[in-house]
Amino acid sequence: MIIRKKIICLAAVLCFFSAVPDTDTSKAEERTIKVGYYYDNEGFQKGFSDSERKSGYAYEYYQEISRYTGWKYEYIYGSFEEVYAMLENGSIDLCAGIGKTPEREKKILFPDIPMGTEFSEINNLSGADDNDFYLAVSKNSSELLREINDAQETIFSKNPYYCAELFNLYFKKPVTADSISSEGRKWLSSHDTIRVGFLDNYMPYCDMENNTKETSGVMVSMFTEMSRFLSKSISAARYKTYDDLRSALDNGEIDAIFPAYHDLWSFENQDAILTDSFLSDRMVTVYKGEYNDSIFKKTAVLSNSPVQKLFISARYPDTEIVYYTDVNSCLNAVKKDEVSSFICESNIVNYCMNSTSKFASLKQTNYDEKIEYCFALKKENTSLCNVLDTALCSINQENLRKKVNENLYSINGLTFPSFIRRNYIKLIAVVVITAVIVLLTLTRYKRMLKKKQKEVESARKEISENKQETVKYKQKTEYDHLTGVFSRGHFMEQASSKITSHRPNDILRLVMLDIDNFKSINDTYGHDNGDIVLIKLGEILKEISRVNGFSGRFGGEEFMIFLFGQDNSIQAHIINQVCKKLRETCFDFTDRHITVSVGVTDIKDGDTLEKCIERADKALYYSKRNGKNQVNWYEEVIDKK
Repeated sequence: MIIRKKIICLAAVLCFFSAVPDTDTSKAEERTIKVGYYYDNEGFQKGFSDSERKSGYAYEYYQEISRYTGWKYEYIYGSFEEVYAMLENGSIDLCAGIGKTPEREKKILFPDIPMGTEFSEINNLSGADDNDFYLAVSKNSSELLREINDAQETIFSKNPYYCAELFNLYFKKPVTADSISSEGRKWLSSHDTIRVGFLDNYMPYCDMENNTKETSGVMVSMFTEMSRFLSKSISAARYKTYDDLRSALDNGEIDAIFPAYHDLWSFENQDAILTDSFLSDRMVTVYKGEYNDSIFKKTAVLSNSPVQKLFISARYPDTEIVYYTDVNSCLNAVKKDEVSSFICESNIVNYCMNSTSKFASLKQTNYDEKIEYCFALKKENTSLCNVLDTALCSINQENLRKKVNENLYSINGLTFPSFIRRNYIKLIAVVVITAVIVLLTLTRYKRMLKKKQKEVESARKEISENKQETVKYKQKTEYDHLTGVFSRGHFMEQASSKITSHRPNDILRLVMLDIDNFKSINDTYGHDNGDIVLIKLGEILKEISRVNGFSGRFGGEEFMIFLFGQDNSIQAHIINQVCKKLRETCFDFTDRHITVSVGVTDIKDGDTLEKCIERADKALYYSKRNGKNQVNWYEEVIDKK
């Protein structure tokens, strides 16, 4: 009886909710926005009638906006002049590709964020005026402007590169042989083959079997695709060490080196040039025991690596470097305590470790920054550099990454037939000995197998425990235990490294934030509620700055953000979003808005982290002194005085 009553009540509740209409949703579905759709650049918008299939940069942008507004569109067709006149007189609501000018701002409305920038590949937009262009709004439809701003803010906070991806989709031209310069074509016509020297035993990238002389690794797939694109053969010559490669290039024995570390400074001093990067990896430190400064006292290095010595010298100039001829020797040296660590490319280490379990007890810590590979050529060989750059652009990057993974997990790069050819005597001996042992000592073998299984389980458990301890240690030292952002020490370490090793065109900025009236919050509402505010700010910082920067807690209620990238507007957007999101956060313990004061400084060449912190702190003090809840730039409020 009780169960029956419960079922009847549940059915009544379900009927009630199904009967209540979702007024907000239906309202959004019924709302129709008139869009001016004009004849223009081929990739900008296509389909100039309701029966034609639509596509293009602007069309896809409209659809992305509708995902967050629920709008339906009615398309009004015509020339740009006709459509723009309708926008001004209010006959339509929206029109894409409009440049902002003082005259137009008097007649139509513009959102905060542009939808793109006009440049060479997209230069036929009638209303763009060689500048940023917007999704413009009729003055009669001003209520739409807020919804567009909110939608754009959400789109670009999730993906700051949305417009760049649209451009690549609709305007980026496929690479063809016609893209090669005239000098590059002359070079190809005067050479029968492109001679490339590669490193031996440098898997998963390149290798050659001693017996069969067969090449293996990613190199094989790359050279095949490049040869097909250029209609020119690529001959590969093996060299044992990187010094041998450099000598061969200088002596004219080869035309290019594969792979080379994309370090422009080093190669400029070697009178060489580099192609664009085509592969990337990360460096990793392999060590025993605890991760601390002592593991960098004595470091193993591969003698044939183009990367390791340069990488280590730049970061650990005081370490003692010990050279080895192969990865196994380096790992054995760490395992036997002959060296304290081995710093190597992640793919190189993993290739070796995938083929054996004897190094399973060793630990790894990855570096954040990428290292990039390219081809290196003699400085005067610019024509071939253009040829290789163009051929590299023709390679599908997704396929290239797949080839890396395929070679990464092929044990020692051997096929089954080549393995049999190289080890057939050993295989016969193993088969005979194993058969004898199985026939004579089957019972003992089973007992030993059980014992080995227990040992393996014990070793796996130990490895798992060691990994868990490593993660816990890193969490304690690298992250603030309360907020989850970087600790002060780890933030300063990462920021210092970024200042000295950033990309040439990167814009760097240091941002210092301080929660306004935080002592009053602790005194009035208690330290537990104060911690809630700190935790919330930490969540905001991790969410907002994860793509174009990183953040840390400097102490108490003071936080810092390190910003990098090539877009000023994205960085300013990140700073404003942090302030806005905290200010708009509702806390259960108070009705007041929690705000931050912010100081920002640009990081210039030659700056140290300490100088930047001092400037950001002065700008922060200026924000505090002048009323709080504001953002000030050192270069604008302090440096100009």
